[in-house]
Amino acid sequence: MNVMLELELKRAFGDWRLIIFTIGMPLVIYMATASQFDEPIDGTPVARYLLVSMAVFGAIGAALSIGGPRVATEREIGWTRQLRLTAMSGVQYVVVKLLAAAVVTLISIVAVLALGAFANDVRMSPGEWLMSAGLVWGGSWVFCVLSVVLGYLFTSSSITVGLMVVNMGFSMLGGLFWPVDGMPHWMKLVAEATPTYHLAQLGHFAQEGNWPAGSDLAVLGGYLLVSVAGAAWLYRRDEVRV
Repeated sequence: MNVMLELELKRAFGDWRLIIFTIGMPLVIYMATASQFDEPIDGTPVARYLLVSMAVFGAIGAALSIGGPRVATEREIGWTRQLRLTAMSGVQYVVVKLLAAAVVTLISIVAVLALGAFANDVRMSPGEWLMSAGLVWGGSWVFCVLSVVLGYLFTSSSITVGLMVVNMGFSMLGGLFWPVDGMPHWMKLVAEATPTYHLAQLGHFAQEGNWPAGSDLAVLGGYLLVSVAGAAWLYRRDEVRV
């Protein structure tokens, strides 16, 4: 299992296009927008508020881009079928994908937060930095699992489109690019039903030194349970088919 995880990480960091998209894009968007607005958002300076939003955006992109595409490709070439002839269990196979995605996700989060601290002079206490990073990273596991689900639903040629729709759809509807309070009422209700909204809320609460709200944890926990159940069911279905 350790060997497989090392291989997954080498494949991830060896793909420069993936690194640019998952780590570079949130950094560029943050730098391009953080200094364009002077009016605070929800009483928080724009550079500080967008810092969490872009950390979440980067986390989602990284979480979705690692596991799912690998699963879709390996299913098509018969790699997953060959693995079933080895000592590696199906659970270990999926866990390796999740751990690889989690590592890249953490790096993306840290990169965005570091940029805010050094380039835009965002200041927080050590506890607020750690809590913000930790809560966003912990909540991003929902998307790590969701990526595996998508890997079993899409083919290797179609999963890129699927990931893009999920990533941008959740990001825009969840209020990562503009405040939810400025949305029409019906759109605000939609936003509050997305996991991205609640993941961003965890980060925003943490950067103000507050503990996360139980409702945010409950919604993310619900999404996680559904995603885990979906991944398990799809894996068993795929196992029967091959």
